[in-house]
Amino acid sequence: MMTTSNPLRSAITQNMWKLGYNFAVLSEKSDIHRGTLSMIFVGGNSRISPMSFHHLTKISRALELPEDAFFNLYVDECFFCGKPNWSRIEPFLERCIEMGYPDFLEKVLHRLKGEPRYLPLLFQLAERQQKEETKPLTERLYEYVLAHNRDRHSDEKAICHYRLFLFELSEDEENNFRALNAFLPYRDNLPYGLKLESLIVMGNLCYNRMDTEALENVADELIALCLHLFGTEEHPPDKPFKPDRKLERPAAVYYGHGYMMKQIALSERNEYQEAEACSSLYESLGWLAGSEDGAEEAVSMLRRFAHANRVGCRLLAGDLDALPAYIRLLEAYPKETVSGLIVLLKTATRCAISVDPWLRRFPLDLQKYLDLQDDAGSRQLSRNRFARLLYQLAIYHFSRGRLEESLQAALQSCELSHQLNNHRMFRLLSSLTLMYSGQAEPTEL
Repeated sequence: MMTTSNPLRSAITQNMWKLGYNFAVLSEKSDIHRGTLSMIFVGGNSRISPMSFHHLTKISRALELPEDAFFNLYVDECFFCGKPNWSRIEPFLERCIEMGYPDFLEKVLHRLKGEPRYLPLLFQLAERQQKEETKPLTERLYEYVLAHNRDRHSDEKAICHYRLFLFELSEDEENNFRALNAFLPYRDNLPYGLKLESLIVMGNLCYNRMDTEALENVADELIALCLHLFGTEEHPPDKPFKPDRKLERPAAVYYGHGYMMKQIALSERNEYQEAEACSSLYESLGWLAGSEDGAEEAVSMLRRFAHANRVGCRLLAGDLDALPAYIRLLEAYPKETVSGLIVLLKTATRCAISVDPWLRRFPLDLQKYLDLQDDAGSRQLSRNRFARLLYQLAIYHFSRGRLEESLQAALQSCELSHQLNNHRMFRLLSSLTLMYSGQAEPTEL
């Protein structure tokens, strides 16, 4: 005789009766041993056995029901006899997250009552489930772990803050700035691998806002951390760095990002000779080429960037002999067109030369440029760069006596900056009024 006092089992047996199934048929169709089914539904010594999540999915399939048909009732099974059981909770929550069921997740979290022993397990679950499509539910897991973790200096707490910081990033630069400030107090507690990543993200946000001082500080911190972890060719670290999780990029890339951030900050201060010198620092990372997967390709890419940026610094410093080489680089690397055109326009304004032929050769198409980027972060960088490009274009057109074209470019930059809610760009654009009113020369902006 089947036990029906349990809601989950009652619902299953009702569906069995509708199909005319008995245990023998259910066993055959579900591929679950009949003795196992008997223990689950009838029990031994007056006590039924708990049902694993794997068995639940098999039974649902055998009864020709949707996979989630009994999910609501399975929450109680996760707390069989009033005790949480991770072997049932884990696969159930994993599937709820994958299928996008926040209500079931909330029911389980509520009944766990923040018990400390389950916090590391929930954290590990969130780390495994990091995907764009599961973002809202993994975000909830990180928030739950944070709310109940009392250890202020734990790695897990810092990582939760970092993940939530990344979730918070959007196309709204003021929102991103607030998210960055909220995260900053926790970055020093991150494991080294994630701290390297966080510094790259921080650098990108500072670049978007053109906060040169903050960008240089992040660059110096990233370079110092790389030197501590990876050393140099002449001075390797005393103890080889062994990360607790695989680094997301080769070591050379972290070095490269640090030195390029430094180079950008120096260029923005018009210190072009010092900026040019940075190229040699990330051009000579060949000693890291064989250190890990992807390292050789990364080192080769950094050499190409070093060469291009060296030529760009010479051009900005007024060396117009570098112009033909720079145009060839723009043609060879379409992903870098917008950054390259900013250099070209700044040079043209300062040196009072025309670059009209090259502007016609590289049409300003934001969508085309965005389509070349690999991820959301790169696309956000690209939008902000494009706003700066339009700003530089407004200055260039004005310097060539083309007021209407200048105003059009300024308005386009203002519109894009408004979409990005980039207040730093608004302040930069407001400086154009000094140029239009005759209170400042284009070369002074």
